[in-house]
Amino acid sequence: MATKRVLAIHDICSFGRCSLTAAIPVISAMGIQVCPFPTALFSNNLTYGTFTFSDFTPHMNEFMDMWQSLGYSYDAVYSGFLADAAQIAVVQDAIRRFAKPDTLVIVDPAMADDGKLYPVFKPDIITEMGKLIGNATVITPNYTEACLLLNHPYADRIPSTKDMTELCRRLIDQGPEKVVITSVPAPNEEIKIVSYDKQTASFDEYAVQRLPFNTCGTGDLFSSVLTGALLNGSNLHAAVRKAADFLSYAITYTYHSGSDCREGVQVEPCLKKLMEIQ
Repeated sequence: MATKRVLAIHDICSFGRCSLTAAIPVISAMGIQVCPFPTALFSNNLTYGTFTFSDFTPHMNEFMDMWQSLGYSYDAVYSGFLADAAQIAVVQDAIRRFAKPDTLVIVDPAMADDGKLYPVFKPDIITEMGKLIGNATVITPNYTEACLLLNHPYADRIPSTKDMTELCRRLIDQGPEKVVITSVPAPNEEIKIVSYDKQTASFDEYAVQRLPFNTCGTGDLFSSVLTGALLNGSNLHAAVRKAADFLSYAITYTYHSGSDCREGVQVEPCLKKLMEIQ
């Protein structure tokens, strides 16, 4: 049996685990080949407050032209953090060129958290991301991103199950077949992940313990495990639980290690646990 292959369209940070440096080890450990397609090259992740980067946009079309001429194909196209709104057209082109009818298209609209856009983005990213999710099989916004995509007021309160079911259904109406919303506020020092599958009309919510440890790249890890689990045959809700359990384990490990939170989650020592969760 041929090894499945994912075209992973993310930035790459040389220091601080996130985006491609999170996706590559995780998806590879799940037995799937990762073909990195960098959107930008960063010296380090954004949590350090200062960085230098190079936008890879001028080279992206020539890469795709070469792959197309060589007849490459992919079992999944998975996009995450993009350099700016203009790159969304490049991702749409990649989907058009390389996504077959049975190709899994995962879009992580990584653009915001805590009720606001990341400072590197302008408001036009919301409109353009709304177009991109229409091309997706699965989308994985956090609660803030879901609110922004729907022009829904973000409130720092605990939403009800009814509220989250409605948000999922409204996102489904924009085109994706499956919706996962992460970082949903929950009581009792927990955080929820909710999921909705249009095909089965099923909704699920899963709570994990909230730890006092904030860093970048957690969404990348979650979406990467989710991608691997779906490609390996899990249904949506089971894949969400696997991804949440692994992320909780890795964050707990990193928190107790006492490492600098800006370095991201210590995924490397936790890959054996990922194999158990599979």
